[in-house]
Amino acid sequence: MSRVLVALASVLVGMAALTACSSSSDKPDSASGGAKPASSPAPKPITKDLAQADLTQALLGDGEMLPGYSLHGDKSTTEGQYCNATDDDSTPKGWVRGSDVAYEYNGSTLNMAFVHICLFDSAKDAHSAYAAWKGNETSKQQDPKHPVGDESTLVINPGASEDSVYGYSRSGKVNIRVKIDGATGGDPSGAEAMLSAALKRLQQLQGGKPATVTAADEQANARK
Repeated sequence: MSRVLVALASVLVGMAALTACSSSSDKPDSASGGAKPASSPAPKPITKDLAQADLTQALLGDGEMLPGYSLHGDKSTTEGQYCNATDDDSTPKGWVRGSDVAYEYNGSTLNMAFVHICLFDSAKDAHSAYAAWKGNETSKQQDPKHPVGDESTLVINPGASEDSVYGYSRSGKVNIRVKIDGATGGDPSGAEAMLSAALKRLQQLQGGKPATVTAADEQANARK
């Protein structure tokens, strides 16, 4: 009788093990076979004919710039020639409208920063103006750590400048140019953060939302 009980117990143990294995295999394996969360969709290029008020709102205001910077004067409406290369005072082909702003650094105009936003009637015309903006100093150009828009370039100490960084970006039919004159030590992270913030603000406005992204947040996120 004892042998029968031992055999029966062995059978019951085996059935329990099989049941446990079957139960665990019915659940998705989060480490391998489980469903992965869907990634966020890529931001859309700027394709809408944004109004002047949108371009102005996309410019960073007080409390939205990098630490130490504050508005120098008011946000302005950009003339066409400011959307061309620095040595060309003509209005580039396809230009529609633009906005610009200047910033003081710690209350001084010795080291300033600037942002220009230029809207064109097509991505092709925006690309031509973008190429003219960034110039031909390829030895001083470098890609941002994180691409900004469809095309983006940082230029370290362009021309004969020192401790300055210029940044250029195109997204769809909008170009963004930032300049930080001095106070950078050749560090391009601030210019990249300004480019990224301006573009994301334009994307928010294109989507019918208020512009809330700040350059300080973009710089902090890039450093994580």
